[in-house]
Amino acid sequence: MALKGGELISLIHSFSLSHGDPYVGTFAERLLSHVTRPFYDMLRQWIYDGELADPYGEFFVYEQSEDEINEAALANSNEGKGGATSVWEDKYKLNEKMIPTIITEEFANKVFLIGKTLNFIRYGCGDAAWVDKYSKEASKELQYGDTANLEQSIGDAYKTTMARLIDLMANKFKLFEHLQALKKYLLLGAGDFIAVLMESLSANLDRPANTQYRHTLTAQLEHAVRNSNAQFDSPDVLRRLDSRMLELSHGEIGWDVFTLEYKIDAPVDVIVTPFGSKQYLKVFNFLWRVKRVEFALGSTWRRCMTGARGVLGTVSDKVGSDWKKVRCGIAEMVHFIDQLQYYILFEVIESSWNELQEALHKPESTLDDMIEAHAKYLNSITRKGLLGSQSTDFTGQLHELLKTMLAYKDAVDGLYSFSVAEFTRIQEQAARIETRTAAGRWGLTERDTSSPDPFSNKRASRSDAGSPFPPPLLNIGDAGNGEDDVLPALRKRLAHLIKDFRARITILLGDLIHQPDHDMRWLAMVMNFNDVYQPKRRHSHRRDKKREKEKETPAAAGTKSVSGKSGSYLAGKS
Repeated sequence: MALKGGELISLIHSFSLSHGDPYVGTFAERLLSHVTRPFYDMLRQWIYDGELADPYGEFFVYEQSEDEINEAALANSNEGKGGATSVWEDKYKLNEKMIPTIITEEFANKVFLIGKTLNFIRYGCGDAAWVDKYSKEASKELQYGDTANLEQSIGDAYKTTMARLIDLMANKFKLFEHLQALKKYLLLGAGDFIAVLMESLSANLDRPANTQYRHTLTAQLEHAVRNSNAQFDSPDVLRRLDSRMLELSHGEIGWDVFTLEYKIDAPVDVIVTPFGSKQYLKVFNFLWRVKRVEFALGSTWRRCMTGARGVLGTVSDKVGSDWKKVRCGIAEMVHFIDQLQYYILFEVIESSWNELQEALHKPESTLDDMIEAHAKYLNSITRKGLLGSQSTDFTGQLHELLKTMLAYKDAVDGLYSFSVAEFTRIQEQAARIETRTAAGRWGLTERDTSSPDPFSNKRASRSDAGSPFPPPLLNIGDAGNGEDDVLPALRKRLAHLIKDFRARITILLGDLIHQPDHDMRWLAMVMNFNDVYQPKRRHSHRRDKKREKEKETPAAAGTKSVSGKSGSYLAGKS
């Protein structure tokens, strides 16, 4: 097999080092100074111009074809990697077989990185003028045997090119500003902006998803920007921020399809890759749903506290005990939401952000270091943020908990509507008594007491916007249309939901306690700091349910456990 390039240099170099005949060794050493000239010419052009002049494939760096680059990019996306795009990662590769033994592997890696960086500065960053100027000023003749000069040239080229690329990323392309914007808007770091946005969008997003319009969402986004500290961000950042809707599916409402988007252009997309943008979107959608539940519970809590001094106080003899239970249930859910948000926003995102800043601002950091640091940052906030655990489906558990809390909020709204309707009935009855008393009559007649029931079919069928008890809230479980049917159904619904919420909490806490990450275990501790819940792991919960089922049907369970002759014996004996 014919050898070429680096392989041939390595073979001749081996003769100069270890051959027993001194004449052969001297000849090989003399031969190397001639054989290595093309190699050093390619090396010089690579480390000073960022161009690969290797028509016969003799250098240890090679350029991949377009098909290979596309295949590599597809493989990276399928594997869910957070690495760089093909422009940086896949355009050039290192061929370890062609690395000559006259240089070390570490030296070859540094050379590979220098040329790749210069090429990226020229074509990816559009700064060919700087590369040409640098090449004219720094270019030196390289030759075999001048080891000291070669090492110094490589060291100087490495420092200069890395510093230039980091400077371009930081100042020209505003990398750090974009990362800060992603944290503020997609990771909900700008609390005032998110609060204004949610307040202004709430009325629209309560409607079905197919009634949402892009221009309406965009207008509300601009309103939130103008009425929060977001207005002081640079125009370039605000230009990249946009709202859009996810794909629609049957039965969804606006809350389920709304999302924010932050557009990233080249060359910053080498660090914030398309895969990374999807991770940001995934975290935003989860945090947005948590914020939505917090907003809904907060609105209901304020209504309850305000009504306690008015409407609810008037009907306390009938539903007072129910409202005490409801307030306890809402407070329990608000505590859970607050602890979950604090953990994700501060213990996870803020902590990971500090680590990212330290990694990005290290002296002599390379673009590869930045890519790795950002990929680690995204992995940390998704894994520790309960969105990327492979062993336990925390995401599914949390979504079910959030769904339960929203259902509980709807049931509480139903109880409030019932209380308002009861208050209205009492007020109307008092008004009739006062009217009859003023007319010189006493009490109420049977005709007065048989006034239309606010819960009757006639009242429920009217589409009266001023009705104190909206018709849809009457359809609760097996409830009928009368007052005697609605209140028990509401009580049953509320009791079932709070029981379901607590059962899910115990399983979540049980799974968190057994996680290897100490931050997740800490979350379980703060959620249950007074030991209200008894943590239970998912599999043990299933075993307990199975045992309960077997206790309820002992005969069936016993029959299933017997097989063969025992089965026929039981049948015969019976």
